[in-house]
Amino acid sequence: NPYVIGYNRIPNGTTTSGETTTVGAYVFDTVKFNEQWMLTGGLRYDHYSTKFDSTALNATSGVLTPTNLKLSDSLWSGKIGLVYKPTENGSVYAAYGTAAQPPGGSNFQLAAGGTGNSAARTDFLPQKAKTYELGTKWDVLNKHVALTAALYRTDVSNEVVQDSVSQQYYQTGKKRVQGIELGVSGAITDNWGVTTGFTTMNTRVLSGPSVLADGSTALAYTPKRAFTLWTTYQLPFGLTIGGGARYNGKLYRGTDGAVGTPAYVESYWVVDAMASYRINKNVDLQLNVYNLFDKDYV
Repeated sequence: NPYVIGYNRIPNGTTTSGETTTVGAYVFDTVKFNEQWMLTGGLRYDHYSTKFDSTALNATSGVLTPTNLKLSDSLWSGKIGLVYKPTENGSVYAAYGTAAQPPGGSNFQLAAGGTGNSAARTDFLPQKAKTYELGTKWDVLNKHVALTAALYRTDVSNEVVQDSVSQQYYQTGKKRVQGIELGVSGAITDNWGVTTGFTTMNTRVLSGPSVLADGSTALAYTPKRAFTLWTTYQLPFGLTIGGGARYNGKLYRGTDGAVGTPAYVESYWVVDAMASYRINKNVDLQLNVYNLFDKDYV
């Protein structure tokens, strides 16, 4: 057909392949001192192995250059929490936990150590996160509804950042997210269930260049406030209907360089709905409708 215009996809020999294998073991236990005090703790060990193979093409000479890199090591992480129950239906707790992500842990890619031109260098240390939380939980309405509140802070260190002048990568970045979480969850009646949550996020780059296009110190695409509300009601003839809303605060653009991306996204609401019907004890049919009013928000 002379009017069909097409093209052929001819392989040029370039390839990229990455794989991470992890073997982990962990222990977790709770020690109950008395009716008021309880201690929980856990320790986890992970051994990871990342393999990255690629073949790059020199556009000038046409020569293919292979790269074969491997990285393996061990990680330790853990958590501990102390719980105090002043009454049977209420508790107050303090918790601390750690996590780590090695080079290549987010995208399965590695780069040779010492070159300074990549965030995935094999000589970089794992990025580390520490989370602190102080909260409380109260069961009300005959323990059918749980009220929760918490203060939290997460600090990330050893983050890989790029120097704006030399364009080299260094492991000196630090960032922090802290805020408040409030929640309500449970059954108001035997047929009416409600789940709602409100979160504030105060984000900041503690060390390293700004990650926002406007140069400020907050983190990209992270709302200062977020809210969710979801409720369901079970009708007598086996039909359950539900609906809810999601709110995200204003989002600021990162330094991603995407053409046409706005400097920020205004705060927005999105409404969802569902309906389900129980045919028998083994089969349910459910219809989910996301963004019910077809809201354009990003």
